[in-house]
Amino acid sequence: MLLHTGMRHGTEAMGICWRHLEWHTDKGTRYLRVWVDGKTGGRWLIARHEAVAVLKRLHQRQADIQHWEFEDLFQQRLSQKLFRIHNGYQPVSLNGTFRRLLRDAGLLLNQQGNTRTLYSLRHTYATQALLVRRTDIHTLVRQMGNSGAMIERHYSKLTATMAADRLASFCAGDEVSF
Repeated sequence: MLLHTGMRHGTEAMGICWRHLEWHTDKGTRYLRVWVDGKTGGRWLIARHEAVAVLKRLHQRQADIQHWEFEDLFQQRLSQKLFRIHNGYQPVSLNGTFRRLLRDAGLLLNQQGNTRTLYSLRHTYATQALLVRRTDIHTLVRQMGNSGAMIERHYSKLTATMAADRLASFCAGDEVSF
């Protein structure tokens, strides 16, 4: 979920209950909205479509809500936390679990030899949004709850060379003379 929303792993992620999820439809497309409240106050996030598969797995692992159909969970306004283990217990933090998962998968260290952290997922989300999905900074600011300067300073790896196609292109019909 963190990788598919860009939410912070602390109070934003740990405070999410099933009631904080809802469907939003725009121009015939259904989107998952997630209400988070944390460091910069409350805001709605739009999750990538891939987040729905994550939610379905979480739903199946939580014994007390398994009896609900997945689609019905959004109508029930359930107060159970999203991130918890099968018996309902929510750890104080997901850091240890994430570290063990990365260690066991052989992914604890990045190419530079630095330890990956839960915050790495937020960084990956922002970088992918800027570079791969070509999300504008203003939209990313609203999604992530950061300032534009913070996004530029910490997340943008864009160089002029990487944007060559956008910088060198011109609109059809434009005349170019050299």
